Amino acid sequence: MSSPMWNHLLIDVEREYPAASAPGAKLTPDQVEGLQAVENADESFGIAIGHGLAAVGELLAHAASHKELTDELALSTGWLVNSLALSTLTMAETGAAATYKLANIPNQGGGK
Repeated sequence: MSSPMWNHLLIDVEREYPAASAPGAKLTPDQVEGLQAVENADESFGIAIGHGLAAVGELLAHAASHKELTDELALSTGWLVNSLALSTLTMAETGAAATYKLANIPNQGGGK
């Protein structure tokens, strides 16, 4: 499998891949590979963002404990954490959709 890339998460899985409820739906080998890439990117980048958020939280706590937390820093950090959290939620939804399709739509290779 290739290295995770952000563009694997910038798709609408529900629109780009067949619905599990569609009669006779099957995933092509390329579609299976694409969905696996989505899962891999979600997991890898989700972990990276989680570690980053933990580091930002620790830095924020240290700045506050040393009376160096300015209003500007608090505001900027708050918006950063908000954006990263929303990105993580979107990634998780995309990854979950890929996982669901891989588990519920047979592939043309003969397996499920």
